[in-house]
Amino acid sequence: MFEIAVRIKELTSSNLSSLVGSATSPAKMLRLLQLELEEAIIALTGDHTRALRRARDAAAQAAAQDAAAGDWQNKAKLALTGGRDDLARGALGEKENARAAAATLRSAAADAEAEQAALAQAIAGLEAKLDETRARLRAELAKAEPKAAPAPAAAKVNGRVDTLHDRITTLEKRIDFAAAAETGTAASAASLDSELAALKREAVVDDELAALKKSMKKGK
Repeated sequence: MFEIAVRIKELTSSNLSSLVGSATSPAKMLRLLQLELEEAIIALTGDHTRALRRARDAAAQAAAQDAAAGDWQNKAKLALTGGRDDLARGALGEKENARAAAATLRSAAADAEAEQAALAQAIAGLEAKLDETRARLRAELAKAEPKAAPAPAAAKVNGRVDTLHDRITTLEKRIDFAAAAETGTAASAASLDSELAALKREAVVDDELAALKKSMKKGK
């Protein structure tokens, strides 16, 4: 991902006048740059759509977990009213699970929103550079002699599109592989964290049960 980000920055900040001036074949160089820009835009547009979907889904799920936490709180009160401390404790444990899940989902939603905003900005920069590149390419082609080589045949154009899709597919596979490797490395630490979190959760549940009993006694 770092290499991709660096390349996007290089593309958007490239000076076309300098590139054209130093190129042996300006038109060929501009065509290659146009293709690379188009490829980057297609790849980032897919990433942007997925990030936006993740943000919306996570926000909706967080709201559902908040509602579940409130429901478990009411169930805990009902259990105490019936003299069932064991059921109340279990309900408060589920409430704590829901609250933790909601917090995690809100954090994921915020991360996804930040990601999609950054991607939208990158896409806008690439599209502006693509418009500039197309304009320069038209200008270079207008300078060409009448005997210039004809436009590529339809088969060649289709071949270029196929190649573009293949490169995008390869890029996505590399990203997925890197994400999987990172997940595997973090598994051991996650296991330790989960045990510590369980201890903390038990302490919270004990405190909430005591507080709930106290509040209900005051309400009598």
